[in-house]
Amino acid sequence: MPTAPEREDQRLEVLKSLYLWYKEEVFRRRELMMRLTGFAATVLVVLLVTLLIMPVRQRPDSATVLFALTGVALFATIFIFLILQQQNRHRVAKHVLIEIERALGLYETGLYTADTTLYPEGWQTAWQADRSVTIYATVLAALTALVMGAILVRL
Repeated sequence: MPTAPEREDQRLEVLKSLYLWYKEEVFRRRELMMRLTGFAATVLVVLLVTLLIMPVRQRPDSATVLFALTGVALFATIFIFLILQQQNRHRVAKHVLIEIERALGLYETGLYTADTTLYPEGWQTAWQADRSVTIYATVLAALTALVMGAILVRL
């Protein structure tokens, strides 16, 4: 049976391993949200440019216009949903990461550096004020509205 210091060493090793994994997970989720936004925005911009440079021939029937509008709306909705899904997973990973940081004592005054904490106290709650997903969704919604407007005007 391990002694108390051995158990503490094992506990620290597990926390360090988990810390590295969750830190990577937090960054991976944020990057995925940015990539999803970038891909969807690129597709919507290409659609918009295509609609604007495409010569107008004959006016399609209302079913075709409705189909195009629905397709663009579904495309944007799916990507916004995927981004929100990643945001939820990002938040869970971030919360666990902060708990691991607390367990490692990174927010304790004087444990690693004299008279101060290793990590600023505000880092524990700063992630709750992150508005990047709101920006991602707003950009996709605005581009979707532009594409839908172009469909209505051009088709």
